[in-house]
This record gives sequence, C-alpha cells and structure tokens, in this order.
Amino acid sequence: MTAAPSMKRRLLGFLLIPAIAALSPLIALPAVTAIAGPSGWASAIAGESIGTFAAIAIGWGWATVGPALISIAGDDDERARLYRESIAVRLSISVIALPALAVICWFVASPGSEWLTILMGMQGALIALSFTWFCAGVGDPRTIVIFDAAPRLLANLAAAGLVLTTGVVVLYPLAGIVVTLVGTSIFTVRLLRRHPGSWPRVRDLPRLLRANLAVALNDAGLSGYSSVPAPVVNVTAIPSAAAGYATADKMLKLGQFIPMTLANALQAWVGEAHGHHRGRRMSMSIGLSAVAGLLGWAGLALVGPWLTQTYLPAAPAPFDILFVMGLVFFFFSVRTAVARLVLFPAGQASAVMRATLIATAAGIPLMIGLGIAWGPIGAALGYAFTEGAAALLLTRRCLRVLHDLRHTPAEAAA
Repeated sequence: MTAAPSMKRRLLGFLLIPAIAALSPLIALPAVTAIAGPSGWASAIAGESIGTFAAIAIGWGWATVGPALISIAGDDDERARLYRESIAVRLSISVIALPALAVICWFVASPGSEWLTILMGMQGALIALSFTWFCAGVGDPRTIVIFDAAPRLLANLAAAGLVLTTGVVVLYPLAGIVVTLVGTSIFTVRLLRRHPGSWPRVRDLPRLLRANLAVALNDAGLSGYSSVPAPVVNVTAIPSAAAGYATADKMLKLGQFIPMTLANALQAWVGEAHGHHRGRRMSMSIGLSAVAGLLGWAGLALVGPWLTQTYLPAAPAPFDILFVMGLVFFFFSVRTAVARLVLFPAGQASAVMRATLIATAAGIPLMIGLGIAWGPIGAALGYAFTEGAAALLLTRRCLRVLHDLRHTPAEAAA
C-alpha cells in the first residue's frame, strides 16, 4: 500500500530538483549583470561554458552511467566502493583539467574580468564532483535537496545581496563553489564512514578510466559543442553585443531542464510497454517533446526580449538571437527525446555517438567561422545548425526503429 505513494514522492522529488537547480541562479543574475557590466557578464558566461565542458571531462561519464551502476549494485558496501572509484577518477582528472581551464578562461576573458571568468569556469567544472548522481541511483532525492539544492538556493540569495552591497561580483561564483565542495564533502564523509573500504591504487586508474571511456566520449560529443559559441562571441564581438548573446545563451541553458525532465519522466511509461505498443508510446513521447520544443521556441522569441529587458536591463538579449536560440531549444528537445526514449533503449548508443560527433565536427568550425564573419547571430546560427544536424541524423535512425516496432507481431511483443 505504501509503494505507490513512495514512488510518486520520489518522482516528484526528481522533477522538482532540476527546477530548483535551474531557477535558483535567476535570483542573483540581475545583481551580477548590473555590477559586472556588459564585458564582465559576457566573460562570465564564456567561463561558465568552458567550465561546463571541463565538467564533462572531470565527470568521466559517472553522472550518466553511475546511477544505473548504483541501482543494480548488490549491497551498500559495493555502492560505496563504486563511489570511491568515482572519486579517485574524478579527482585525478581534476588535477589536469582545472589548471587548463584557468588558463583558457584567462585568455578568453575581457580585460579586468579574468578572475570572474576563471571562477565561473571553476563553478561549472566542479559540479562534476557532485554526489547527486549517487542519490539518483538509490532513489534518494531528499539528500540532494538537503545537501545541494536548498543550500544552492540560499547561497544564490546571499550572493545576490552581497554582490549588490559590496560590488564584488566574484562572490557569486564563489558561493556556488562553496556549496558544491561543502555539500559533497559532508555527503562523502557520512557515506564512507558508514561503509569503509580500501581506495583504488594509482595503478588501478588506467583500468577505471578505460571502463567509462566510451560513455565519457559520448557525453563530450553530446554536450561539447554547446560550450563553443559563448567564448567565441566574447572574443570576437563588442561587449554590448557579447553581453546580449550571453543572456540569450543563459536563458537557453536554464530552459533546457524542461525537455531533460520531460524525457526522464516519460522513460518509465515508455519502458513498461512492448512491441508496437512501445512504438506508439515512443511516438507520442516524441510528439510531446516536439510540442514542448515549439513552446520553448515561442517563449524565447516572443517573451524573451521583454523578459530580459525587464529582468536583466544591464544585458538584454535581442530578438534575433533569442529567435535562433529558440530554434536551438526545439532541436534540443527533439534530439533529447529521440536519443533517450527511442535509441538508447533500442541499443543504439553507438549510433547516437556517431551522429553527434558528425554534427559536432561540421558544426564547430561553422560556429567559429560564422561568429567571426557575422558576429553573435552567426555563432547562434552555427549553434542551431549543429543541434539541428544532430537531431536530423538521429531522427532518421529513430524512424527505422519505430518502423520495426510497428511491425513487431503481437505474440513476439508479449
């Protein structure tokens, strides 16, 4: 009798957590944009984009494959062993990735915004050390709220006040860094005290790195190109134009939790069906995701200019950039649904990686070239082309999978 309410509470928890994580930065953004100025704001978002890519490298696939490994582990001691292995891998990569990130951010930053850019990059990169994927694996959203989501919300409130009071804008990324490090440290100490064990040795690292190599490369392919446009624009465009692009990029990234959460919520519903029934649910899910993408496109294009002018008057986003970013949002929504709800369950992970790498290889030079030639709108168009190419390549593969499911005999599906 209690299983269904418990499952509903867990689902609600995992739906609310992405919303809190996505919306809490909005609290401090007006203060940050006002104090940092156009060049500082554009540099901050460029640093954040670089940090996001560094987080993919540091995380080494654990956020993707970790929840499944934790969920099927035999007991709590085995889960603790996996967590220790993940710490060893992620900290080892951090030793190389974080100094490299700092150097790149320093060169990308506008003059006078170097430390803000570096700290924004560090804030984004250190998210890879978070424990939240472990809690997802054991179905424990409450711990994420206590040690990450709620402290992050409070930290953004405090940072907004401190930035406005002191004029020290680096307090914003520092607050995020502190939340990640303190929350993760407390969780890690509590877990490993309850389940002590030996740590991986240095000679074990090559084996551990090889184990997640394919997943890490897939994550880099799926998300790497989204980190390119903002730094390109910050280096090539005038501060006011770069600031407008940075705001549009931030609005897009904040909104992307919607299709991600929608896909996560639909996975169980799709997975419980079989044969042509599963194919029908997959088609319906892709339709819902496409509608969400269209609504997001309309929201960014029609409401975005007014919203950013009102809420972030120091760095409003222009209509043309937001219109193109809305197109990116639509393609992202479709790609997310196709990959997570159709191709991954059908064992087509390698096809997803190939398609994404092809789109990335073609799209990154286009983003850079168009960004140099046409400025922010060129970088945005290159971004939309890359996301659209990935969505198109995956949709073609998806249609073949759905065709096969529609022609699965009922007795075979059963």
